[in-house]
Amino acid sequence: MKSASTGIIPLNEYILNSMRRCVLLQPLEDDDFDKVVNTSHAKQLPENSVLFEQGTELTDIYLLISGGIKLQRLAPNGDEKVIEIIRPGQTFAEAVLFLGGSRYPVSALTVSPSIVVAINAETYLKLLNTSNTLCKNLLGKLSQRLHWMVNEVDRLTLHNATFRLVDYLLSHISEEQNDRAGVTLVAPKHVIASRLSIKPETLSRTLKDLSKQGLINLDGTQIELVNVEKLRQLISLEG
Repeated sequence: MKSASTGIIPLNEYILNSMRRCVLLQPLEDDDFDKVVNTSHAKQLPENSVLFEQGTELTDIYLLISGGIKLQRLAPNGDEKVIEIIRPGQTFAEAVLFLGGSRYPVSALTVSPSIVVAINAETYLKLLNTSNTLCKNLLGKLSQRLHWMVNEVDRLTLHNATFRLVDYLLSHISEEQNDRAGVTLVAPKHVIASRLSIKPETLSRTLKDLSKQGLINLDGTQIELVNVEKLRQLISLEG
């Protein structure tokens, strides 16, 4: 694994605009936003870099600008379980900060070349103590996260591999999307398989089955959802 201690890059206009759009920072007045910016830094990381390790001290919360990050926990038997694959525009580690935690409960590793913004946890926590709107936005995000986790338990315990994979692919597009849509896999297939709690060979077989049915087209990391409506019907029937 490669260390994430190097690769600091400037907070350019694109990164600053991404930070401004981030739900955790949207309510901030300009002066408070500047405080966050002044104590934040961006990192450019190659694939397979460790951003932070499970159990280490929480110093920052993160916003992914580009690439992909997998959050994983180490099981007692030494196996690694992928909890979530973070996509650009998503934040992570803020729940631990809000709940008063001092250490990261998971490890974060890049699954492709990535750019992340490290937002100083102490600075953000101070702003939380002075902004009701900021607290409400964070609570709203955490509520969505809790809802997602409850549904995730259902997906991983009540449904088969086809349901899990189709549901995962559809999560990359908006609910209003009904035409053909392209999905880029930001993580290797074995990582996605771990995320979906299925074996890598089962993932590959399910992708081929969906392709044979004419529901998707496969081209490396690019997957075209040929018939979005039928894919939705597929998981609706099983649900």
